[in-house]
Amino acid sequence: MTVMRIALASLITLPLPAVAQEDWQFTGTLYGWLPGINTAIETPLGEVEAEVEFSDILDKLDFAFLAAIEARKGRLTLVGDLQYFDLGAEASPGTAAINSVDIDSQVTVLGGYALYSVSDSPDTRVELGGGLRFYDAKFDTVVTGSTPLSFSDDGNWADAVLSARVTQAFNEDWFGVAYLDVGGFGLGDSSDLTVQTYVAAGYRLNDTWSAVAGYRHLMFERDFDGRTVTSNVGGPVIGFQKKF
Repeated sequence: MTVMRIALASLITLPLPAVAQEDWQFTGTLYGWLPGINTAIETPLGEVEAEVEFSDILDKLDFAFLAAIEARKGRLTLVGDLQYFDLGAEASPGTAAINSVDIDSQVTVLGGYALYSVSDSPDTRVELGGGLRFYDAKFDTVVTGSTPLSFSDDGNWADAVLSARVTQAFNEDWFGVAYLDVGGFGLGDSSDLTVQTYVAAGYRLNDTWSAVAGYRHLMFERDFDGRTVTSNVGGPVIGFQKKF
């Protein structure tokens, strides 16, 4: 199944010296993401699970496109994150009750985060913060077997998250970034748990442009009218980053 994914996501920034800044500095990133997905949904027949790996997406010439932007002033960094994906996965358990499972996931994720540098040296920047991640999600499930099932789960909700990021300059050209946020915690109508991770290495081409490559993963688990849905989306990313 072909995947088209358009997202605005902000998880990376160029390492900068620990000096006071009078003006806002912005960083934009364009990169491709080849994600796999694993989705598990509770049904009257028990939990059904479907997945597609990023290697299968390569075989099918599926494509993902993302863009990123963030703003930084001194020790403060503001991050925006907008993602959209329409991703199908299937499985063939081959049991007496279930012959096949097909789950189509359509999810829009909008996040806003604030990070504050608690340690800022010329080579290492450690940031802590948090924010909100908003979801608009729909999961269409078709189960064939002795008792065929067809249903949709959809909803809108928000998760509060806690975030941490480390940016490390290895030399004048190479740098690395590691990002983690955790949230949800079953507060109100939020996810029972959501986790987002990102790790990447970057190479500074010049004072304006850098190339980046790494791995990104997003997970959330939430109850939809009595059915628990667990979604894991992750895969390699590669792209270009511009400072302006």
